[in-house]
Amino acid sequence: MKRKVLLSLMILLLAFGSLSLFAGGVKEEEEQIVSTDEMDQPLTIEMVAEQLDITVDRLKEALGGPGQGSVDFTEAAGSLGVSAELLESLMKQVEQQEVSVEVSEHTIVLNGIPFDITFEVFSWDELPSDVVYERKELEEYTGTDGITHYYEVIYVESGNLNWYQAAYLAEVSGGYLACPTTEGENEFIFSLVKDEKFFWHFDENGAHYGISIGPFLGGYQPDGSVEPDGGWQWLSGETWDYTNWAQNLDDGVTDKDPRDNTQPNDSGDGQPIMGFGEMNTPVSTWGDYMESVGTYGLTRSPGQSYGFIIEYENMPE
Repeated sequence: MKRKVLLSLMILLLAFGSLSLFAGGVKEEEEQIVSTDEMDQPLTIEMVAEQLDITVDRLKEALGGPGQGSVDFTEAAGSLGVSAELLESLMKQVEQQEVSVEVSEHTIVLNGIPFDITFEVFSWDELPSDVVYERKELEEYTGTDGITHYYEVIYVESGNLNWYQAAYLAEVSGGYLACPTTEGENEFIFSLVKDEKFFWHFDENGAHYGISIGPFLGGYQPDGSVEPDGGWQWLSGETWDYTNWAQNLDDGVTDKDPRDNTQPNDSGDGQPIMGFGEMNTPVSTWGDYMESVGTYGLTRSPGQSYGFIIEYENMPE
């Protein structure tokens, strides 16, 4: 049956033919009810926001910051001026659709290193249309050892690729996620992505005080490593002897998080991947992150990343 996108504040709730919605005052309207089975496409958070006539960012903020546990739909609905029953019903539909995001465990190989994952990966030609990205011009850097490598910044405006999905794109491009093994290389790579647009922020008034997740880098922590800082390795295979993990500052500007924000901290349900960030402003320091950050198709993933850097040992063709 042809899908009907509702531009008014309604969808579903099988037990009701009409709903009372709150937006400054109580207003009763009869709304057409559309079930998920009648849709040609899955319900997304963007569609919910459109139907509620609010921005996606405002909806996500009302639902609570990533990693903050279950949603209090009464509180969220109150802040949005809508029915709690309606909001909960819509978001449950979205979550049901997201079950399909995870796939059976399979192995991908990144620069000769096998990883068992449950995420779908894509080549450039296979990327879904709602992954909005821009490939920047190649830049080169010659280290103190005289070796020149090449770097390509990928700006992911939609913020919906995780570390593995980014690393796979680097792999099929003939490179790997950038692996800064010296201070000079790290500062050079950061100079390519220091713009605020590359850094996703938690809600400044939420539990994470507005700290950021920046572009992904090529460090990873194998299963079974001693937490929080044991076993870290580079996808390039280079020796892990230079680090630039974020250190707690509590200066109220660069670091507004009153908690000890020293990295890596393995906070949450495991954090085996890394990138720039973990402060309130763009920084060249690193943070460890949950592997589902930015996963394509997830609405409430534990954060997003707006980019990654591909490193090439030779000039790509």
